[in-house]
Amino acid sequence: MVLQLIGAATSWNTLRVRHVLFEKGIHDVELIDINVANGDQKKPEYLAKNPYGKLPVLIDGDLTLSESRAIAVYLAAKWKTSGESLIPEATNPGAIGLFAQAVSAELTQFDHLVEPLILKHVIAKFTQTPVPENETFRGLASLEPKLDILDVILSRQRYMAGDQFSLADVFYMPLLHLLVGLGFQDLIF
Repeated sequence: MVLQLIGAATSWNTLRVRHVLFEKGIHDVELIDINVANGDQKKPEYLAKNPYGKLPVLIDGDLTLSESRAIAVYLAAKWKTSGESLIPEATNPGAIGLFAQAVSAELTQFDHLVEPLILKHVIAKFTQTPVPENETFRGLASLEPKLDILDVILSRQRYMAGDQFSLADVFYMPLLHLLVGLGFQDLIF
């Protein structure tokens, strides 16, 4: 059976799941693009799949999942290959703890700071209106210390959850990509 991924090309949460699909080599996927600008995610047929009206949704047979990070964990667990994984082995509690710590930090110390900044700048590009400088400054003032902490973490280990590439690293990718695309590469490089 073909997986269905319902989302939008402009959604960083959809991009997060698409990156996992790429990493796992999963190609048998039907991508269903919905129009967020028209409010397709708030229509009854979509709300039946995700009552929160957020993107994306993954359908795998009888299973329907929402929340990009949950979908990512599901894909990594279902398509796990020997010697390679994006999630730690269940038999390694230390690796599980480091992974959970890294995933939690991405969500609580990075994502919630970056999303509003990116959203303001993406909307400004579409509406061709400038983002007030003080709003950008406030967003950057909150974000820069967190990026400094990420630098410290990555100076001690190769990846966010240790020495193996994992979903913790994947979770950062869409928003980092958008930051660079919006001209904030000096924050990262």
